[in-house]
Amino acid sequence: MVFKFFIPTSLAHFLAAILLFFALASCKGDIPPLDREEHDLPRDAEISRSEPGKYGGVLVTAESQQPRTFNPLVAEDAYSSEAIGRFLNGLTTYHPIKEKVVPELALSWDISKDKRAITMELRRGVRWSDGEPFTADDVIFTFKALFDQRYPNRYMGQYTIAGEAIEFEKLDRYTVRFKTARPYSPFLYVIGFIGILPRHVHFDAFERGELLQQWSMRTAMHAPRELVGTGPFRVRSFRPGQRIVYEPNPHYWRVDSQGQRLPYVDYLITRYVQDRNTETVLFASGQIDAAAITPGDVVGVRKNASLHDYTVHHRGPATGIRFLWFNQKPGESQAGTAYVEPHKLEWFTSRKFRQAILHGFNREGLIQSVYFGRAQLLHSIISPANERWHNPDVPRYHYDPDRALELLRQDGFEPDQDGHLVDKKGNQVSFQVYASEGDDITPQILSTFRENMRDLGITVRIRYLDFGTLVARVSRHFEYEGAMMGFTGGADPSGGRAIYLSSGRLHLWNPEQEEPQTDWEARIDELVYASEETFDLDKRVSYVHQMQEVFSEELPLLYLVTPYAYVGLKNRWQNVRIPSMGSVIWNIDELYLGPEK
Repeated sequence: MVFKFFIPTSLAHFLAAILLFFALASCKGDIPPLDREEHDLPRDAEISRSEPGKYGGVLVTAESQQPRTFNPLVAEDAYSSEAIGRFLNGLTTYHPIKEKVVPELALSWDISKDKRAITMELRRGVRWSDGEPFTADDVIFTFKALFDQRYPNRYMGQYTIAGEAIEFEKLDRYTVRFKTARPYSPFLYVIGFIGILPRHVHFDAFERGELLQQWSMRTAMHAPRELVGTGPFRVRSFRPGQRIVYEPNPHYWRVDSQGQRLPYVDYLITRYVQDRNTETVLFASGQIDAAAITPGDVVGVRKNASLHDYTVHHRGPATGIRFLWFNQKPGESQAGTAYVEPHKLEWFTSRKFRQAILHGFNREGLIQSVYFGRAQLLHSIISPANERWHNPDVPRYHYDPDRALELLRQDGFEPDQDGHLVDKKGNQVSFQVYASEGDDITPQILSTFRENMRDLGITVRIRYLDFGTLVARVSRHFEYEGAMMGFTGGADPSGGRAIYLSSGRLHLWNPEQEEPQTDWEARIDELVYASEETFDLDKRVSYVHQMQEVFSEELPLLYLVTPYAYVGLKNRWQNVRIPSMGSVIWNIDELYLGPEK
């Protein structure tokens, strides 16, 4: 999982956004015709089973956030990861329609009897976008880099099993072997998280200790061809605040049944817009090809469907989770000040306090007032969209102010003569919540939260930061009291171990613990490890269900709601297969334009 800021909106600001739309330059007017390069196909090219299409067309999307890096070792947000995924491949990938792991740069694999050694055969004949051959040396280089202590990254923890880093070795030019300290059932799923890096591009920077400085936004701006990959596209141009343009990778390793190298589209363009409302307006007016549609916008957007020949698809509950949480990290900053004032740390580490706060938050009201009824309460750390792993029977906290006050009194809190809630030492209860700026919905949620807390005698202050600053504050500096954020969802819960494990970098309320600091965190660790060690799916599900019960009882994260997910897509695009989870254009390399009506 990676950070992503979820930004539902409405069409309430339609007129303001439409003015901005007219100010935007054409997405396609200044893009020259594509001159496709001709190269030999790889020996182990993968043949798509989709209907053969035809070349041409420009697919345009929009985002309200832009990538912050193109280096997978640096990226921690979903926007950067998505951009990187356009030009880098992993060894494996998760197929959202088949709902299973499938080969990517690895052609096949063999798992030893003791389940601890995985031997992978790589695709022969694959070339990087600059024409250099892809080999086992690139795989070994990538894993050597991510375990190098000079380059801290989120994959170190993901690939550390039973306290030991996975082992990896080159057997020959197209064969690598991985070994784990214990059986690790999600191996094939998680090994695909990291995009394989080109050794010939990064080796010198690696040796100099400068690998994390590679593939920055500046690279994409001034030397996009240096972003060398094996994926379906290469970056043609990047203009921060405006757009990124991708063109087909002339050495891509997938073809259709007629021998045509994929992808079919000439260009993939992502426009960077002011907010989600602008993205919605651009889609509803026919100016972009695909967009996520927020619950409040569904009715308005569907009114234009026949005019601009698109369909709004209902995908069920959203796959991500959104939540509030309190900082429970003890200790001091480098300046010698406590991350959290001691009396507030005592509040935040109290389970009854956290439960009371959630009971006092009218989330049911948010569903009606903000999401127009197109949402449901979130009770677990895994979204109900992930039916295989979601536990629907965890403890629940419906809006109940009386129960909230009862729990607070049990914990030593009482209202003073002015109605302010104070703790047993007389400290008035107040705290500050940080959130990301730039959308319509977050202020509505936090305004409701502040009013609900006021009814309990609690003062809440709200401060908005840009997304990058917020991520840095909660994941590196730790100087805050509360925050609101979201995580994208994954198909297998092992992708969330950086959140679940007490030692995880994204264990937000108290990250990177050397040892679990509470019994319940130790229990979570046990359940995560047990779920990863067994290859019995039913047992894995049972362990993950128990894990969710502990999280929902302890509430280190105060879950908000799960909005229903809607996506709009123009009807001219063919080979569309909309999954319940993942991007609507997950198979962008297979999409092609049908005849225009």
